[in-house]
Amino acid sequence: MDLGLKKGHKPNPRASANLLSLATFWWVLGIFKLGVKKNLETEDLYETLDEHRSELLGNKLEGLWNEELQQAKAQHAGPSLLRVLVKCFGGSVLWLGLAMAVSEFMFQMTQPIFLGGLIRYFSPGSSVDRDTAYMYAAGVIICSLFNIFCKNPIWLAVYHIGMKMRVGTCSLIYRKALRLSKTALGETTVGQAVNLLSNDVARFDRTFLVMAFLVIAPAETMIIVYLMWGKIGISAVIGVVGILLVIPVQAGFGKMISTLRMRTARRTDERIRFMNEIIVGIQVIKMYAWEK
Repeated sequence: MDLGLKKGHKPNPRASANLLSLATFWWVLGIFKLGVKKNLETEDLYETLDEHRSELLGNKLEGLWNEELQQAKAQHAGPSLLRVLVKCFGGSVLWLGLAMAVSEFMFQMTQPIFLGGLIRYFSPGSSVDRDTAYMYAAGVIICSLFNIFCKNPIWLAVYHIGMKMRVGTCSLIYRKALRLSKTALGETTVGQAVNLLSNDVARFDRTFLVMAFLVIAPAETMIIVYLMWGKIGISAVIGVVGILLVIPVQAGFGKMISTLRMRTARRTDERIRFMNEIIVGIQVIKMYAWEK
C-alpha cells in the first residue's frame, strides 16, 4: 500500500557508507544534526534500504514457501515456516553467529587476561618486565577498540536479520489475508490478525541474538571456569554453580510469564472483536439514520 510517503525522501546514507562509517555509525550524523535544528518530519526520514523492502522480502519468502508446500505435499508432511526461514536467512545468520563467537572468545574474554597482566606489573615484587606490560596494555586497548568499532555493528546486523524476518512474514500474512475465502474469514477474527502482525512477528527482532548466546554462553562459561580455577581454585566452581542454580528459577518465571501472555493475547482477540462489532454497528446505525 503506497500512501505517497516516499516522495521527497533522501537516499539512505547507509547504502553508500564505507567500512569506517559503518563501524562508527557516522552515517547517522546527518539526521542527528537535522534533529537538533528542528523537529523531524516524515519527509526528513531516509529512503528504505532495498534489502528491507517488504515487497522484495515478501516475494522471496513467498517463492520459498510455495516450494516448501510442494515438497511437503510430495512427502505427505506438513509445511514448515522454520525451514523456509533457514533457507532464506540461514547463511547470514551463520556468518553473524561466527562473528559474534569471535567477538566473545577472542576479545571479550581476553581483555580481562590482559588487564590482569597489566595490574601484576604494578604489584610489588612483580616479575613482569616493561615490554610485557606494554604488550598487555596494547591488548587491553585493542580489545576495547574492537568492542567499540565491531561489536555494535555486528549486533545491529543481527537485529537487521530479525527485522527482515518480521517484515517478510508480515508481508506473507497480509497476502494470505487478501486471499482468504469467506468461510476462512468467518473462522478468523480481526484480533488474531492484529496479534500476529503486532505481537507474534515482533519476536523475530531479538530471537537470533538470544539464540546465538544460547550456543556461545555454555562454551564461554566453561572457559571462564577453567581460567578462574587457576586463580582462585574451588571457589570459582562454587560461584558458577550458584549462578547456574538461578537458571531453573528464571525458567519457572518465564513459563509463568508465557502463560500470562497467552491469556493477554486471548483477551486482546476478544477486545478487538468486540470493538469491531461496535464499529460495524455504529456504521449501520449511521447508514440508516437510526440515531436520535
